[in-house]
Amino acid sequence: MRIMILILVIFSSSCNSSKYKPETIRVIGEGKVRIKPNQVILTIDVSFTQPRMADAVRLTQVTIDSVVAILNQYSKSENDLKTSSISANKHYEYNGRSNVFNGYNAQQSVDFVLNDINQFTQLTSKLLETKINSIKQIQFTHSKADSLFREADLLAYDDAHRSAKKLCERAERSLGKLVFMTNDRAKSYYDENNDQYSVAEINTYAKGYGGQGFKISPEVLEFKRTVISEYLIQ
Repeated sequence: MRIMILILVIFSSSCNSSKYKPETIRVIGEGKVRIKPNQVILTIDVSFTQPRMADAVRLTQVTIDSVVAILNQYSKSENDLKTSSISANKHYEYNGRSNVFNGYNAQQSVDFVLNDINQFTQLTSKLLETKINSIKQIQFTHSKADSLFREADLLAYDDAHRSAKKLCERAERSLGKLVFMTNDRAKSYYDENNDQYSVAEINTYAKGYGGQGFKISPEVLEFKRTVISEYLIQ
């Protein structure tokens, strides 16, 4: 009988211990690094519509060649420049009643990384003297973006730890060891409010054969990370 009682006590104690859940606190920390951009990524569009497809393709290719010749003057590596394949299709315009065939349209684009931001104004001026349709995207960024994000991760961790410590002090508890941590990297990187780059655009608005260069001032970039940390509390 005593043995049965002892077994029941041990079983009851083990059940209670298995249900025990340690007390924890979970906090969110944010890290930000602000810095001026040192790099520009350009996407240049060229497009022509002509009665003959051969003429549209030829004009597009000649313009792309002139653009590439300019970009090569500012390139530091063969990886700085990437040219898309040329495409040509029938082009239609709506006349108010229906779509009317207007010739053949040929298109091609060039992506270019300018590693010396001080040459940006000079480069855009030269590009706009060609027959390009637009500089579709001007993206100001930083060449050390990965390192800046890692620095923001550390700042976010420190911020979370300080928050957890202050909350425990206010509650008159002691902060224990870290039991869980994650940085929501994908969300931080693609967040619409993340100012890791600044984007602009220049259009020629079909003013014939080029335009005049002008200056666009890039904004300060902000690299942000969020860290979620969970600690034991005593």
